[in-house]
Amino acid sequence: MGTIFFIRHGQASFGKDNYDELSEIGVRQSLLLADYLVKTNRRFDAMYVGTLVRQLKTAEKLLELLRNNGKPVPELRRLEGLNEYPTEKIFPALAPYAVEASPSLQEHISRLMTDRRSFQKVFEVIMSLWASGAYTVAGLLSWNDFTTGVNRSIDEIMKRDGTGKNVAVFTSGGSISVAVQRTLNLSNDGTMRVAEQIVNSSISRFKCTTDRIMLFTFNEYPHLERENDERLITYR
Repeated sequence: MGTIFFIRHGQASFGKDNYDELSEIGVRQSLLLADYLVKTNRRFDAMYVGTLVRQLKTAEKLLELLRNNGKPVPELRRLEGLNEYPTEKIFPALAPYAVEASPSLQEHISRLMTDRRSFQKVFEVIMSLWASGAYTVAGLLSWNDFTTGVNRSIDEIMKRDGTGKNVAVFTSGGSISVAVQRTLNLSNDGTMRVAEQIVNSSISRFKCTTDRIMLFTFNEYPHLERENDERLITYR
């Protein structure tokens, strides 16, 4: 069997004009992750990443450290199916329906990108609506299409590298939660709750063959815990 290490990217730039960049904390998380993987002599036979900047920059920290330490550096393969769901499109499309169901949500929507607690409240309601499939908005990626894309990428990784290899996959919380859903047969709501718990730069391991996959460990972040700095434990 092989082992796939699903790694969430470091913290993105919440509240900034360009969200798809690592924040200062995100850069530090990525460096600590790379250092941990190299010092624990973790060898990867293959590496995959989505096409988002925050995913790629998280991966590059490890690649750079591997090169500097004379370690083997696998080719980094890009798969669009490893990208995160487009919250920047989902939120405005479904916000009117969310407010209609819960008028008190309007005040949180007004400070969506400046207050993390407001973001969390809005995220929970709107993403639950999106995952339910009850609302169809023209041009908006559906939950079903998103999960299909993630699972297609997982299938490709398993087929190519699923036997006897260690594989690093740099991706996002939504994609990791879909992998968990696949292995544990979770509901869509349950999958969203899983996504909310995934720490930036955390590692979730899956055992696999070319056609089977199972969850082995979930949401590990010893590289952050050993720093004894709660500011490094982030979810957004």
